[in-house]
Amino acid sequence: MTGRSPALLAPALAALLAGTAPAQTAQPAASQTVAAPARDLATPDLATPAETMRARLADAALELDFDRASAAALVGQARAAFAGVQGAWVVADPAATREVDAALNAAAGAAQAGDTPALGRAGAAAWTALLRGAYTGLETALRAGDAGAARDWLAVREFRVASSLTRLNADATGAVEALAQGKVTPQDALNAVRSDVLDGYQARLQGALRDLQTSRARGFRTLAAEQAALAQGYFALLRPAYAAQRGDAAATALTGQFAALPGSLGAVTAALEGFRAAPLSMREVQARASQATRFLSLVPVEYARGVKAGGAGAVVTQPVEVNEARTFLNGAVAAYADLAPLLRDQTVARALGRDLAALNASLSPQALATAVPAPSDVSAQVGALGTRLTAAFPADWKTHDASADLDVVRTQLDAVVAAAQAGDWTAAETARLDAYALLESGTEARIAVFNPDLKARLENQVWNGQHPQGLAALLRARAPLAEFRETRAELQITLKEVAGILGTEVAPAAVATNAGIIVFREGLEAVLILAALMGSLRRGDAVRLRRPMWLGAAGAFAATAVTWVIMQGALSLLGRYGEKLEAVVSVVAIGVLLLIMNWFFHQVYWTDRMASFQKHKHELAHGPQSRTAARAQWWGLAVLGFTSIYREGFETVLFLQSLVLQAGAGAVLGGTAAGLVAVLGVGAAVFRYQARLPMKKLLIQTGGLICAVLAVMVGNTVHTLQLVGWLPVHPLPAELPAWLGLWFGLHGTWEGVVLQVASVVAVIGSFYAAEALKERELRAKRTGAALPS
Repeated sequence: MTGRSPALLAPALAALLAGTAPAQTAQPAASQTVAAPARDLATPDLATPAETMRARLADAALELDFDRASAAALVGQARAAFAGVQGAWVVADPAATREVDAALNAAAGAAQAGDTPALGRAGAAAWTALLRGAYTGLETALRAGDAGAARDWLAVREFRVASSLTRLNADATGAVEALAQGKVTPQDALNAVRSDVLDGYQARLQGALRDLQTSRARGFRTLAAEQAALAQGYFALLRPAYAAQRGDAAATALTGQFAALPGSLGAVTAALEGFRAAPLSMREVQARASQATRFLSLVPVEYARGVKAGGAGAVVTQPVEVNEARTFLNGAVAAYADLAPLLRDQTVARALGRDLAALNASLSPQALATAVPAPSDVSAQVGALGTRLTAAFPADWKTHDASADLDVVRTQLDAVVAAAQAGDWTAAETARLDAYALLESGTEARIAVFNPDLKARLENQVWNGQHPQGLAALLRARAPLAEFRETRAELQITLKEVAGILGTEVAPAAVATNAGIIVFREGLEAVLILAALMGSLRRGDAVRLRRPMWLGAAGAFAATAVTWVIMQGALSLLGRYGEKLEAVVSVVAIGVLLLIMNWFFHQVYWTDRMASFQKHKHELAHGPQSRTAARAQWWGLAVLGFTSIYREGFETVLFLQSLVLQAGAGAVLGGTAAGLVAVLGVGAAVFRYQARLPMKKLLIQTGGLICAVLAVMVGNTVHTLQLVGWLPVHPLPAELPAWLGLWFGLHGTWEGVVLQVASVVAVIGSFYAAEALKERELRAKRTGAALPS
């Protein structure tokens, strides 16, 4: 179906009418044949009458306890709605049509008798029989290659119930459109549609059985009757697939057990164990395994934020955070439910399912009202479950799937809006930082090189962008809820584009290329600075000044290696503070570079060319202030070497860790090695070239090179400071392409351009200041020599 819900839903018909999320349908029996050309089966609109029938039956359930006549009239309206399209159903699936008729007759009788459970059963039976007929029509159209008729029938479907951690699956729609464009064969389209629709109906079946168990436990007779009828109807859709896997005899026996619900619930559950109507592809298996482990690992994090342990026991202090913990746990349970039938050791699978259900029950609102577990206990329980889960999954299931991260990002962004609506600005900022940590530590590595415009847009929307304003700016301004929703809607569009990139298969060569470009880009500035400055320190005592720069660079490489190790266990934690750390280190690096350059111009290059340089060097080396000055120089150069390397090393590690998770270490290490070779090659070329230059030319070329690199550093640093909200943002009149920012530090804001120009002016000004000082001293010496003794 299209997913629209009636305005009023009876609690007793909640599962019957919850058509708000994507699902997937059942496989047809192999013996089914094409009854007529597919276009003959179609009408201009099949979904609206079907939705009307469902809505009127729901309204009848609401009215029955108050006015039987009104309820009976509503059932009559449901019959009239179906009558408008009944001819299409008769052609598509006569048996299903007869079942819809019988169920509508039963609903009319129940309305007249005031029998609410009977009306619930009849409504569920009518709806699922109608879905079965629509699915038969869909398959018939696909076999005939009629994409237009397939579109009509596909509109009458149910989806897997969506949550903040699950998204609507559009595989069936995509397959039908591909068929219409001639990109796939009818059989390929049919296979894709079966997989999508079938999966959704099995999820609905499982949900109906769970709700049936809950309803029985709580004594809800009407709801139990409806859920039993829904389960029976959904299994009728799945019966051909079950018969294909287990045999006709087993399918017939299970059909009888469904008819005996709710008393046969245990037997039905046992018979469905290990059954999967729509086989998952390996990629889908890996995605669900990644979701199960990722979501489960976030449960204790969110729970600890919402619960505080004290002497009198644990207390819920932030219900929103506890609800987030439950959301992640439900997501993990749902992902595991799809995988459990595929595990080889079903004893282990059942034990894990029971323990996950027990944890879920202990964190339910009802359970927390009586006993609140300590965060440490929940963390220990989740840790043990996570270890068992990982051990139960085969090795080929454990490839990282970035879509799980995007699901978490979406949930956290939803939490930002919810917290802002409640006026809990601290919780909103925490959720925003959590979302960006996952983006920074994973998603950006895949899109940074190949789609820099998308990366820039994503950063701006999460931080301090304009049009719409970024979430960080909105939080600082305590903006109205409408503005948060506007930015969230734009983020949804951006994340959909990101998901399109992450959802593509990536060859090892592409991963290696990505890693190599990241290493080359991030390391180029640092290597150029060090090569230029070290190449200039080549005469006399100046050579010794290379040593602290080498030591600083070596320390940065060691710190980068330590960061790599730490990030393997705390990737999202460090990613959360990545931009701020990069901003601080970058500011220090720029400041030290400007100071060191000024010192070079005034103390090394120009004094070396004066007649009194040898005496000055002796004073520097042996004078009363020599040791203090030397220490200051030594530490300044060491800090420059360290910050030049580490400011790039942190972000590089962040990106490469993500690529390792997605594609393994082999391709990433290969690309990293190639990037390092290229960077070191550039540095060696600069170093060698400078060794052959006269000192004057060397000074000019070194100054020019450092001016260019410094401008890039300043531009990128200003952009980072604007991202974290430490600098204001005033956009240029014209928007610049993102690749200019990626490679040249041009990010299209007045602050960035002005400060880049100022940095270049500072370097050139230092050059001319040193030149003026040299000329003044030379004139003074000449004037002194000309005076009579």
